[in-house]
Amino acid sequence: MLTAQEHQGLLHIRAGGRLSDADYDAFVPLFERIASRETGAVPMLIELLPDFAGWDLAGLWRDLKFDIRHRNQFGRIAIVGNRKWEEWGTKLFDPLFRAEMRFFPADRLDESEVWARGGRGDR
Repeated sequence: MLTAQEHQGLLHIRAGGRLSDADYDAFVPLFERIASRETGAVPMLIELLPDFAGWDLAGLWRDLKFDIRHRNQFGRIAIVGNRKWEEWGTKLFDPLFRAEMRFFPADRLDESEVWARGGRGDR
């Protein structure tokens, strides 16, 4: 399950369960529509829900291709979750993006939004 909602220029994505092709099919046009009308890069807050199970290999490949194609359109990316592997994944993928990425525990959701929008945010 993947839902995405824009609020004042910030794209808030909520991901739960195992991501499917249908999730990507719905997300990609939404992102492209937002990116085409925003000046500069689109900041994102990606909230990984407690039941988030990632994606299968085909989904991972599709996600990586999307990320490469749109890398210049990403603003700061705040990843919010509660599992250690989610934090490690954020650190692992950070060097692959031009945009800054940072992991926040779920109890710091408000802080993650401030940071994604360009504010300082505490560490």
